[in-house]
Amino acid sequence: MDNETTKDNVINNIAGQETSPLSGNTTNLVNNQPSNTNRSSGQFIAIIILTMALVIVSVLLIRSYQKPASQTVAGEKEEHGEHKDEHGGEGSSSSEVELSPEVLASLKLETALVKEETHNSTFKVTGTIEANQQYLQQASALVSGRIEKVNYVLGDKVQAGAILALIASPQIAQLHGKLHESETRLALAERHLQRVEKAENRVSVISAKAKLDESETNLRRVKKLIELGGGAGKDLVAAETSYLTAKAEYEFQNSIALNREVQEALAEAETAKVDVAHIRDELKAFGAPVAKGEDSEHDSNTSLIPLIAPISGNILERLVNAGAGIEVGKPLFTIANLSTLWVIANVPESQIHQLKAGNTTQVYSPVLGQDSLSGKITYIDPVLNEDTRTAKVRIEINNPDNKLKVGMFVEVALQTETSSNLESKKSLLIPEEAIQRIGERIVVFIPQEKEEGHFEVREVQLGGENNGLREIVAGLSANEKVVTTGSFTLKTQMMKGELGEHD
Repeated sequence: MDNETTKDNVINNIAGQETSPLSGNTTNLVNNQPSNTNRSSGQFIAIIILTMALVIVSVLLIRSYQKPASQTVAGEKEEHGEHKDEHGGEGSSSSEVELSPEVLASLKLETALVKEETHNSTFKVTGTIEANQQYLQQASALVSGRIEKVNYVLGDKVQAGAILALIASPQIAQLHGKLHESETRLALAERHLQRVEKAENRVSVISAKAKLDESETNLRRVKKLIELGGGAGKDLVAAETSYLTAKAEYEFQNSIALNREVQEALAEAETAKVDVAHIRDELKAFGAPVAKGEDSEHDSNTSLIPLIAPISGNILERLVNAGAGIEVGKPLFTIANLSTLWVIANVPESQIHQLKAGNTTQVYSPVLGQDSLSGKITYIDPVLNEDTRTAKVRIEINNPDNKLKVGMFVEVALQTETSSNLESKKSLLIPEEAIQRIGERIVVFIPQEKEEGHFEVREVQLGGENNGLREIVAGLSANEKVVTTGSFTLKTQMMKGELGEHD
């Protein structure tokens, strides 16, 4: 307890000492706390006010910059509306590009007049070279058998009538056997006929001739006697009658010299001739040789039949080799005359209505160099491809130097139906380089004569193309000027927006 009392006393003494001498300072510290708090609050408020002032100033500055831009856009829209009213084309859109004198001098722009003249409107598509089906034929087997020999390979050029291959056929061997039998029978029949005609029993004719000679002699004798006065008139009559009867008999017997045996021999010979002719025709129908010496290999093997090239051209397909068995009608070779070809072009449905059969075309290919080949549309497919939405257009062209090959890709310039008409209207034409595309818009730049450095941006609608010129369907008038060289630079300047910042 004494220790605890002592501790309490010490604490109280210390507390009393601290409080007593410093009581005044403690009071002052307490009294100064509100003053420091007020000062901090004032600084915080000042910072807030300053921040708000900066925000307000920033907003005002932003608005001040936006207002001129809005006015500029509005001005352009008003000009756009005026130009639209002025040119009046449906869907036309225009604005203006302004260049400083320095920029204008550095660009070296060139212009061209809008021409009005008769124009062969064309558009280009891709196409594929195919063989002309009218000049393509297959060599097929007319009989079954086995390929004995093949004389040509893929790609070879052949002439019509050339022997492409030799086919060994039992059917041909049988026909040759029948032909030999018929020819033998014909020879026998002809010899028999000759023998019958020579050895024919001519007893009746000889007898009739003898009687005629006898009656003629008797008639002369009777006439002589009468002339001498020793004969009677009745004897002369009887002699004359006998002579006339003998003469008639002789003529009759002589006229029927071809008796039944001769006629039978003749009929047999004629039948044999018909059989031979029939078998020969059958062999010819199969293309088999029928005369000795016509085919040296046939002379030694009567089963062989040649496969003949039906036309002159190049072999595009060879489907057999020696030793292969074949059936009737099987195609063995495909031959095409490549002096004329087909170009199959795929034309979009939006342009197919501009074409008709007979329209002229130009075909371009790297293998032709700077040249092109003329052609004509011969067929337009009435059915569209559902996936590509295109229609096949067939064009026939000549291929005199055989530069174009089947399967090649080519570019085709198709002349439209309107331009094919001799009474077609004149079109507005400008150089291709004057045309620029901005998004979905197609525009040209028209220099303003009264305001140097000002260029109207005019939206146009395009037609066909021919020799570097494009037809203008809407948006321009004849003799207006358009920028050619430098039009792309004007497009770039236009797309920058405010040109003054870049001058």
